[in-house]
Amino acid sequence: MLGHKTATMTLDHYGHLFPDRLDEVASKLSSGRAAALRKAKDAAKAKSRKRAA
Repeated sequence: MLGHKTATMTLDHYGHLFPDRLDEVASKLSSGRAAALRKAKDAAKAKSRKRAA
């Protein structure tokens, strides 16, 4: 979501900003990624349904 290839790369780059909250940052990144994937999957399903109609 931030343009980095992996969440690890993001945490390596920005982790020093949140040294005592890395678990929270990782969890939020993971949640955001999962939400974005769900949204993309739902959009693909809707597009597929429109083509079938």
